[in-house]
Amino acid sequence: MFTFKQIEALYWTVRLGTLHAAARKLHTSQSAITKRIQDMEGEFDLALFDRTGHKAVLTSRGHEIFGMARDLLAQRDKMLTRLQGLHVHTGTLRLGITEITAMTWLPAFIRELRNQYPRVALEPSIDMGADLLQKLVAGRIDLAIVHEELITAELDSVRLRPLEFVWTGAADQIDDTRIHTPADIAAMPLLRQSRESGLNRIYDLWLDPHVSTNNIFTINSLIAMAGLTSAGFGISCLPRDFFSEWIRHRRLSILRTSIAPPQSVYRAAYRRDADASFYHDLAMLAQQCCDFSDPV
Repeated sequence: MFTFKQIEALYWTVRLGTLHAAARKLHTSQSAITKRIQDMEGEFDLALFDRTGHKAVLTSRGHEIFGMARDLLAQRDKMLTRLQGLHVHTGTLRLGITEITAMTWLPAFIRELRNQYPRVALEPSIDMGADLLQKLVAGRIDLAIVHEELITAELDSVRLRPLEFVWTGAADQIDDTRIHTPADIAAMPLLRQSRESGLNRIYDLWLDPHVSTNNIFTINSLIAMAGLTSAGFGISCLPRDFFSEWIRHRRLSILRTSIAPPQSVYRAAYRRDADASFYHDLAMLAQQCCDFSDPV
């Protein structure tokens, strides 16, 4: 008779592409994963993988069994949650977040995670949105909180809330009476994060069809960008709520614009895996906690 450990070994080896990745996912050794798959093949006298080439690939029967394994694991997780409640979940949640989430609502999410899933440990990873999406697709993280503009069709996601931006500059350099067009903004020195930052796509969509040619790429820190902007190095597009105190105390001044400033919707994204229902629940928890205003 097969075991869930054998089914998990097969599913995650195929889904993640290597025995090593499956072992890391299941918190065991690569040799243990190999043995579970071999035992499953031996017990039912079937070949799940064609090992005649340089790389093992699923046989036609293996593809069939893989699909059933995915459905079986998904139903198991739903059943365990229904029978035992939220406390059944164990392990580590590898959460990918951008800087603005870390600076605002991450503590609230951690409190709720510990309350609702006390046996789940959190392993946060702070990075640029594009890099987080690569990690998510590769299976190196489980859930990513990123701009909607970055999410690809292969992922599922839950809408969190919009993040509203404003164009800002040094208070002593900004004419509060002037209305700036996108062409005006494009012609000014523009402070940006690195090219991998999802914010750059938001800027460029707002400026389109105009292209900023006077870009000043800086370190990947919103606080650093705000500081350089306040010092007069250029203008920047920053989250309105988080920097409201900077604006109120005239450390930054808002540029009035002819069209509404940029806005981006954040989403909690996850892969369409056998355990996707659990990550959907966590994404809904993120939706409850999401608040981009300054927590201080």
